[in-house]
Amino acid sequence: MNDQPDLEWKDLLPESAGAIDDRFPHPDAGGSWDDQPMAQVQLADLDVRALADFRARVTTSQRLSGSAEEGDAALVAQLQLFHLKRAAVLLFHAEPEKLVTGAYIRIGQFRVDHGLVEQRAIGGNLFAQLERSLALLEEYLQRDPAGGEPRTPAAYPLPLAALREALVNAIVHKDYASGIPIQIRLHDDRISLWNPARLAAGWNVASLRNGHLSRPGNPDIANAFYRAGLIEAWGLGIDKLIAACRAHGIVEPQLRHEQDGLWLEFAFTRAAPRHFARAASAKPAARTTGEVKNKSTSEVAGEVTGYATGEEQVPVAGEVTTYVAGYVTGEVARLVRVCAGVMSRKALQDALGLKSDANFRTLYLVPALETGLLEMTIPDKPKSSRQQYRLSAAGQALRQRAQTQA
Repeated sequence: MNDQPDLEWKDLLPESAGAIDDRFPHPDAGGSWDDQPMAQVQLADLDVRALADFRARVTTSQRLSGSAEEGDAALVAQLQLFHLKRAAVLLFHAEPEKLVTGAYIRIGQFRVDHGLVEQRAIGGNLFAQLERSLALLEEYLQRDPAGGEPRTPAAYPLPLAALREALVNAIVHKDYASGIPIQIRLHDDRISLWNPARLAAGWNVASLRNGHLSRPGNPDIANAFYRAGLIEAWGLGIDKLIAACRAHGIVEPQLRHEQDGLWLEFAFTRAAPRHFARAASAKPAARTTGEVKNKSTSEVAGEVTGYATGEEQVPVAGEVTTYVAGYVTGEVARLVRVCAGVMSRKALQDALGLKSDANFRTLYLVPALETGLLEMTIPDKPKSSRQQYRLSAAGQALRQRAQTQA
């Protein structure tokens, strides 16, 4: 992988232990970059729509106490963002990139023969950046190289759920003091994400891939994303994106830390399937040939030994003689439980009690379609206005099993 973050780059001072400690202080020391106040910003400068959208998110997630009718000041106070901190500006200002240099996401499309052919800068508050970037990424995944109908989620070369986890992690852990945007490079055979993130003292890439405690670079931003139901508080982001890739049947992403940032590359490469014995008592074992190796770590793609996410393994639709490792998030499991017969998108969203269309699509609908637990009634026209959804055979089996175990 020879990518360089050439969409936007600035000369940075050499790293030092002191610089790292400034951005990742010891928990007992208190303070962080996003914890610092911005005296020139007042409550009236925050975007009322952004605050209203956040209030709707926490009403659904139920991770923030208090009444939904309480004012903006009370909401900001509950998030411990007074006096207005840098985190408040990034989370709720309409144009934080005007107050914090590089506080946006840049997406570029590259071709081998033409180099950079298109680029977009995604601004707005951090929640808006996440949703707008994911919408653009999904448009790219939907494109059929042959020019036919848009791909269905199950046929995406990468799972949108994995890209979402990668982007959320980048937003929460970014070194905003660097003044450099998060950068995403779209290629014909891969998608690369570069995030100007400094690892905490004593950490390396192996620390991220193995079980680790949650230690966000921006605790106040992480807290808001947790309250909104977008992340968990257990440092499981890398686990979840790897699980999504395994469930989609592609090789694990490559992860490395260099050039004062973190690289994550998703290749459009199918992984050799992992097979498991049907017996419930049988221990999952690697039983396959032609295993695909991760170039940077030499780990077997799809290996599950010693890997625990707390998510369910389900049989993939169409598998008659073997099981393939599939992972079901809590959101997808909820959708499976509420899906009864043939339902429209709106009916599913209402049944889940969700107000955000983007959240429903990204966290529930697309992952359920990608894992084959939900299917379209008009699969050859995924964007049809008459499109409805129903559980697949695998989805019905999962729901039945959950009901039996309840």
